[in-house]
Amino acid sequence: MHRKFRRSGARRPRPGRFCAAAVLVAALLILTACGSGKPADTPSPSTTTAPPSSITPSAETTATPPKTFTDQELMTISRRVLEQHGGRVEDTAQARKSYALMPSPPASASASSVLGPTEPSECNVFHRSWQHEAQLEPSMGFALAEIFNLGDHGVGMILFDVRSAPRETLARADFDYSQELMVRCATFDQTLSSATGPQRFTIQLLPGPDIGEKAYVTKESFNENSVGMGLRVLAGTVSLDMGFNTGAISEEEGLNRMSQIAQQFVEEIKNQ
Repeated sequence: MHRKFRRSGARRPRPGRFCAAAVLVAALLILTACGSGKPADTPSPSTTTAPPSSITPSAETTATPPKTFTDQELMTISRRVLEQHGGRVEDTAQARKSYALMPSPPASASASSVLGPTEPSECNVFHRSWQHEAQLEPSMGFALAEIFNLGDHGVGMILFDVRSAPRETLARADFDYSQELMVRCATFDQTLSSATGPQRFTIQLLPGPDIGEKAYVTKESFNENSVGMGLRVLAGTVSLDMGFNTGAISEEEGLNRMSQIAQQFVEEIKNQ
């Protein structure tokens, strides 16, 4: 999504996008379609190579609701939150239908087969294909959207996914890691297949903003150039996954905008 992060050269097109789709299944798949990208702007002080600090439940944890949300409810909340950011929400029903009809990836595909293996393999939990899993899992509420016109030239985009399920189910599905594993996976590699052969990306885990119960940032690099960043947040019965291409948006702008969106989304679900 990291995804993801689905890159600017292959952003989710309109209803035909699910043909290209699997590109949107996860951030790194789109990455391969777009090549190595350009070096990012100078990282802000928060984007360091040091292992992320401990992520502990914030004060918001007790305020997050036990209610789970349907596709339609998540679409409605997403529209309300993203409208002010220039966002456009997809039709989840059409997304599920189109995705189910795709010949690839198959319904039985594992996260590693969709995204490519990680090294160490245990780090796969931090870059799984949430959108792929969500669209094949009708028991979880799901919505997806794009936020347009970002960056100096207005060509940048943030891709946004949200899904909902009972708190324990969602935590196991999307945030099933220990602090010790997060430290061990502070930097890991992921290898993807492409038309030009295997491509190896480096992913850093960085501390996330103090939103919800858990949050972490991913920074992806190719040939030592920053090519993408993402944010994942767990807030009760909702998990958020956002990502952008650093070739079109600076790290600072992208992370600030994703943090704003996550904070506003969490505040909105408290009012439901």
